[in-house]
Amino acid sequence: MELTYSCRKCGAIDRVASIENASTLTCPGCGETRPVHTAAFQENGLHACAACGTEDLYIQKDFPQGLGIAIVVVGFIISSVFWYYERPLWTYAILLSSALLDMVLFYRVPNVTICYRCLAQHRGVGANPADASGAPLYKPFDLAIGERYRHERLRIEELRERERAKENKAS
Repeated sequence: MELTYSCRKCGAIDRVASIENASTLTCPGCGETRPVHTAAFQENGLHACAACGTEDLYIQKDFPQGLGIAIVVVGFIISSVFWYYERPLWTYAILLSSALLDMVLFYRVPNVTICYRCLAQHRGVGANPADASGAPLYKPFDLAIGERYRHERLRIEELRERERAKENKAS
């Protein structure tokens, strides 16, 4: 399983190809190390974030959203040109083909499991295990949980800014 995470100290992004075999995460920017949460891995897959240990995870498609929007916009623009020249058959064919391309990409692109707290991304086999009934363990993004963790990140950043301001006053 692959892990992509950002450093808590400097914000540098790093990727670990095989997180199950790693014992520590070392930042490429500042050199800070932190342990990998080995309790996150159980026999049937990932049950917590390997970077921070939280159990609140969600899934999304591992596809750049900008590219998906670009496909839709380009399809709309091209179909509008054909509509202007009164070619409705071509217009609908372009719209249908862009919708089909979007659908094919939706079913072909794998999911990535993301941590609500630290936004670390887990990819690969076992990243979204099934529960006892066979349903995927993690669900798509939940706004209520996401907002709770976003406010937590904002409070932590505010505390860090206060500490920096105190250090600057003391200097």
